[in-house]
Amino acid sequence: MFKDECQIGILGGSFDPVHIGHLGLAQEIYEKFDLDRILFVPAFQAPHKKTAPLASSTYRLEMLKVALKGSSHFSISDKEIHRKEVSYTIDTLNDLQIEFPNSKLFLIIGYDNLFKLDSWKDAFKIMKRYTIVVASRPGMNLNFSEENILKMFKGHSPYISCKTTSKNQEFYHQETGSRLIICNIRPRDISSSLVREQLAQGKSMENLLPREVERYIIEQKIYHSSLKFKPI
Repeated sequence: MFKDECQIGILGGSFDPVHIGHLGLAQEIYEKFDLDRILFVPAFQAPHKKTAPLASSTYRLEMLKVALKGSSHFSISDKEIHRKEVSYTIDTLNDLQIEFPNSKLFLIIGYDNLFKLDSWKDAFKIMKRYTIVVASRPGMNLNFSEENILKMFKGHSPYISCKTTSKNQEFYHQETGSRLIICNIRPRDISSSLVREQLAQGKSMENLLPREVERYIIEQKIYHSSLKFKPI
């Protein structure tokens, strides 16, 4: 159960399949920001992806349930799955804010999405209302990040940079004070496409998939038809 007032991290994605990289990122953000919970939000169809996920929404949702079983601080929202159409981040965040009115939402995105933010639907509203946590890799050029964030919207960025004593790079919304935080996260060179490729070749899933998720994929032959999956 959610507390009346809490800090919730929102991690969206196709999760096709969910892998150790997703879980490691969620755990690290959870600990670094002292969050009460991380909410995984699987997409029915992400707006920035031209093709639908290979696994059905039912399978992807079940894989998440298997992966998160026993993790009291991880939960799943199936809002976007039930819409059965392209979902936009602003709509999902607004729905979740209504569902958890006294909670503070932290949108978690990867560094590769940082400089696409100003092309998202209602990006100004997202930045104005919600804290955005950007998962970066150690050694990234933070001066480059600052320059580009302040150039968003053709130089009309809603953010100002903020000096901080933490290792994070922080920006504040000029009207509301909502933050954009670039946070160094331990590198995990894992992607769902890599996992599917390794599965198709019958290679070991050690350090790629939770064992229970690997077992579920094998039992259900989830990627069998599309990837000519070889049992391992």
